[in-house]
Amino acid sequence: MLRRRRAVLALVAMAVILVFAACGGQGAPTDVSGPAGDTAAGPQPGGELIFGRNEETETLDPQATTTVSSAEVDYLIYDTLVTRDFDMSIKPGLAEDWNVSDDGLVYTFHLKPDVKFHSGKPLTAQDVKFTFERWKNKEGSPTRYQIDAVSEIQVVDEHTVRFILSEPYAIFLDVLTGYAASILNEEFVTEVESRGQDYGTSPETVDGTGPFILKEWIRQDHMTLVRNDAYTWGPPIYENRGPAYLERVTLRVIPEDATRIAELEAGSIDFTPTLPPVEVSRLENVSDLNLYRYTDLNTQFIGFRLSAPILSDIRVRRAINHAINKEEVVEAAYYGLAEPASGPLAPNTWGWWPGVEDIQYRYDPEKAKQLLEEAGWSQMDARGIRQKDGQPLKILLMYSKGPTTDVLMPLIQEQLRQVGIDVTLREMEWTAYLAALRAGEHEMMLMGVRYTNADILYFYFHSKQRPAPNRFAWADPETDRLLEMSRTSTNDEERLKAYHDVQRIVVENAIWVPLVHEKRVVAAGPAVGPLKIHPANVLYKMLDVYKVR
Repeated sequence: MLRRRRAVLALVAMAVILVFAACGGQGAPTDVSGPAGDTAAGPQPGGELIFGRNEETETLDPQATTTVSSAEVDYLIYDTLVTRDFDMSIKPGLAEDWNVSDDGLVYTFHLKPDVKFHSGKPLTAQDVKFTFERWKNKEGSPTRYQIDAVSEIQVVDEHTVRFILSEPYAIFLDVLTGYAASILNEEFVTEVESRGQDYGTSPETVDGTGPFILKEWIRQDHMTLVRNDAYTWGPPIYENRGPAYLERVTLRVIPEDATRIAELEAGSIDFTPTLPPVEVSRLENVSDLNLYRYTDLNTQFIGFRLSAPILSDIRVRRAINHAINKEEVVEAAYYGLAEPASGPLAPNTWGWWPGVEDIQYRYDPEKAKQLLEEAGWSQMDARGIRQKDGQPLKILLMYSKGPTTDVLMPLIQEQLRQVGIDVTLREMEWTAYLAALRAGEHEMMLMGVRYTNADILYFYFHSKQRPAPNRFAWADPETDRLLEMSRTSTNDEERLKAYHDVQRIVVENAIWVPLVHEKRVVAAGPAVGPLKIHPANVLYKMLDVYKVR
């Protein structure tokens, strides 16, 4: 019998202090020991990993989404020019090396030879050029802003591609590690779209160079990937450069937490990245499960649509911020596996502004009531709900089900009711939820975001990001100017100040209620070999993941 272990894996992004490990520096991962048992032979090829998750993939067109559930599959079926190591440094991917001009405007990448797409077509520099031109011109892409600085892409030869930037772009290599920068097969994409089909919606409409091939996709049920036996060009961050050890990966959609955890304990699934905090302490004492704690950069928040009539009044938004007791949220909904958030960035993010601690909205229900009175919501009905001109103070809060929402949403609803706000909760399936947010059907929304750097501020708050992911309808010339400076300046002090100023603007204007920064815990069954959790996307490319045999 394999015995249980508690594996604590501390990982961070870019020159931050480790949260779970008692050391500092760049955030080299703390090695963890594997479960006891006969693993001396090391990883063996074969076997299937069944991955249980709580939501469906929106699309496998990497340029058309911002969801984690899509990204975690994109990293398996596609590759990027460069990759992130476990310490978040930049390492080779499809590009074996690259050069950057002294002025920071020209990036030249030399592709690995003999790379092939799943369809058998060799990768060329033309595919890279096509990928980025498609991304840059893709109407409705929520991430194309990331390559605004790219003015031209040149094919130098079959395996050399050159990017010409219109201005210095400090995080360009970071951008190239992301799932949205996954390299596509020009011939394949063109053929799919010429038939009037949407790329990335079925096995027949997906082609990549990654370690796994999409075999089957039954919406709201499961997705099956099979090993790409030709894959030998994995990034150097792995001991195994390919092919993958696993023969198959099945990603099952199991929205109900209780069902997913029961299946994990029964051995019907091997791994889940979404553990309800209420279950963590109990699961730590289940002998056949291995729990991994790690840290990433994340923020859970309630966002306001500022164009909603009631929420257009900043006093109401500030009142809501003061009415929410985050300490109670941490204990009741997250069972201590979170820290209260003061602003949009986690404190271990390069660019976090310490001054946010001084201007944050602290829990103060009396201040919340005072602000609502000043905003004209001074009358009370028999239920204790505020009114103005005969209309109740009623606000719609939309969300998609997650590991904490069964407790969190009623708790938020009750905290706001205590100051006279009537909150209507509306739970929606994930893909329908995203569509509703894009359509502006929300007044308030619950969302969580994971990020690798402070450019998440641009992602959410630049006016060009409306209607999504800037679902707040925030449009401010000064915010735009600062965000643009944060990306183009080559002076770190200037970039840092720009990030600080944007955080001040976001907090002072009460665009969000920043709730918490979660502490991450994932779980694997006894048949899964020791795991090394990647801070960017948990199991990332799964090249070193194996089943104990």
